[in-house]
Amino acid sequence: MIRTSVTRFAAIAIAVVALSACRVDSTISLKVNPNGSGSVTAVITADKELVTKTESLKSDLRTDDLKSAGWKIGKLLPTADGGLSLTIEHPFRTPAEATEVLAQINGSRGPLQQVLVARSGKETKSTWKISGKLEVNGGLSAFADDATIKLLGDAPYAAELAASGLDLGKAVGITFEAALPGKVDTTTGLQEAGVITWRVPMDGSSTDIATTSTNVAVGSSVARVGRVVILALLVLWISATLILLLLVMGARGRRSRSPKF
Repeated sequence: MIRTSVTRFAAIAIAVVALSACRVDSTISLKVNPNGSGSVTAVITADKELVTKTESLKSDLRTDDLKSAGWKIGKLLPTADGGLSLTIEHPFRTPAEATEVLAQINGSRGPLQQVLVARSGKETKSTWKISGKLEVNGGLSAFADDATIKLLGDAPYAAELAASGLDLGKAVGITFEAALPGKVDTTTGLQEAGVITWRVPMDGSSTDIATTSTNVAVGSSVARVGRVVILALLVLWISATLILLLLVMGARGRRSRSPKF
């Protein structure tokens, strides 16, 4: 599954976290354009401790499933503090496709629960909505697909995590970001520079991400008004031309009927 590759860093971090303060942070970003297209981007970053403790981190990363599903895979780059970062991106053409792409990266157990992107209204004024919640259920089960759970009988490294007494939130951090067209009317997230941000809770609690924005297409509205004005001017021009022709014809008629001496 796609999510197996996306969360591989998280699984490795949990496996070795009992030995060191390893951590993996992921940021999932949704960007929507006024026409409904856009992209979903995920940035996964492993810290220096994890890179040092896990020599096979680079070789263990597989992206073939991501590429076959239409994801653009960036290079595995070093971070300023000695860690590693991977960026993947998937474009979409419609809000419905955006919902599908988010479902791909999330899988059936991920933290993006029933996330839906929708648009309503007209071309000149549209309303955008994001609904759903962020929640990690079952601890490590959120980072394993159904096949893995069935094969192992439990989430990978579940026993190790329980034995270490580790707080899952200390090993894994996930942020969800969204940038919607227009002005944000209501949201449960934090807004900054046009981007709304939520942190995924790791303690089993839930965060509602209900958000609504309104986008007024000024250019389209101006174009519509412009077409009306041009049409009105055209009607006036035609009317004025007809009146002028009638006046000219009337004047000629009067001259032709005038008596000649």
